[in-house]
Amino acid sequence: MKRVLLFSSMCILFLALGCSSLIDISDSQYKHFQGDYDGAYNRLLEKKQVILKKQGPIILHLDTGILSHLSGDYEISNTLLSLAEREIQEAYTSSISKNIASYLVNDNTIEYQGEDYEDIYINVFKALNYVRLGEEESALVELNRSIEKQSLLKQKYETQIEKISKEGRLNEGDRVSMTTYSSSFSSSALANYLSMVVARGVGEENLFTYSLNQVMFAFETQPTLYPFSLPKSLIDEKKPIPRGKARLNIVAFNGLAPEKFEKVELYNLSNGSFMKIAYPVMQERGSNIHNVTISIENEKDFQLEKLESISSIAFETFKATSSLIKIKAMVRATMKAIGTEVYDDMIYKENNATLGEILLSSIFKIASFVSEQADVRSSHFLPNTAWVGGINLSPGEYTITILYKNYSGKTLFKETINNFKIERDKTNLLESYSPL
Repeated sequence: MKRVLLFSSMCILFLALGCSSLIDISDSQYKHFQGDYDGAYNRLLEKKQVILKKQGPIILHLDTGILSHLSGDYEISNTLLSLAEREIQEAYTSSISKNIASYLVNDNTIEYQGEDYEDIYINVFKALNYVRLGEEESALVELNRSIEKQSLLKQKYETQIEKISKEGRLNEGDRVSMTTYSSSFSSSALANYLSMVVARGVGEENLFTYSLNQVMFAFETQPTLYPFSLPKSLIDEKKPIPRGKARLNIVAFNGLAPEKFEKVELYNLSNGSFMKIAYPVMQERGSNIHNVTISIENEKDFQLEKLESISSIAFETFKATSSLIKIKAMVRATMKAIGTEVYDDMIYKENNATLGEILLSSIFKIASFVSEQADVRSSHFLPNTAWVGGINLSPGEYTITILYKNYSGKTLFKETINNFKIERDKTNLLESYSPL
């Protein structure tokens, strides 16, 4: 009887903890799609408690941090993004004992730890906040943090592989096959480009030259992540700014970074039952934007050039962790299958299994199947693509229009910025964003 009660408790635990982490934030996403970032922010906060319960504080603070940045609330954005950054670090360094439930049920039972690309771009957007606040030195600190995180990714992946290898041991001397992927991403052209712009604005010539070279190095050493041409405007960045002029740099973002979906695989077992593994896969969120045109009063229109596919970097960094996630899913499903077989062997050993024990065996199999769910949590509002360009202008105030166009040249989204002030020997960085 005790055995039956214990087993019943285990089944209830599986079913209770196996719930999905999915939430409905379509009202906030619709506001974002319309360019109403204040509305998107407020709608998201209305679901704060649900988000915290199902997806955790990292996603809440990352999403609200990006939306408040888009709304122009730069100090609030930095506060929220700083919270997300600290929470990612704390989640990563948390004790292994907190992950035990993820081996019994699924990865949704543990705190969301954030994706590597999310952690990297947190500092990029904090830097953009500081530029808008006129705190260029703080912006450089954030960009340096982002660049440092990028350089440490390989070491981080090796640590994760070793951790999964140790946790994934089923029996003494028995390990699940470790087929892993090492990311080729190590340097963001965007982070270095922004570092270049800010360094020139504060007069740090050595850092300016170094950062410019690092942009070109990112293209040269990571061709799969940067399959498009190096922006031609970088040639002009190398040249001295003409006397009496000031340099305006523009960075434009559009679209949304990839989202995760669940993929399920079924395996036939020797006893006629199935073993299910579920793991997350990334999927691109499409964009019809093909070029970005800049229109400045009394100046000839010019196009921005693609600098970075944030989506490509998201996919690349996720490949390294997704192979580990799949291994963990296989370990978890195997442990559940072994547990089921042990129980069945025990109750059928002498062909005297009771109806209750047979029923519990079926419940256990169903609970194991249902509880195996992929962790598809991720932030929702990081952009897809970064475009850049630059032009030398006389100091003054300008009305600048940014046109986001499709393949046929039709304008799908337009943003007009009035009275943008351009000064000599300053960081003149204009930022634009299209949700399309």
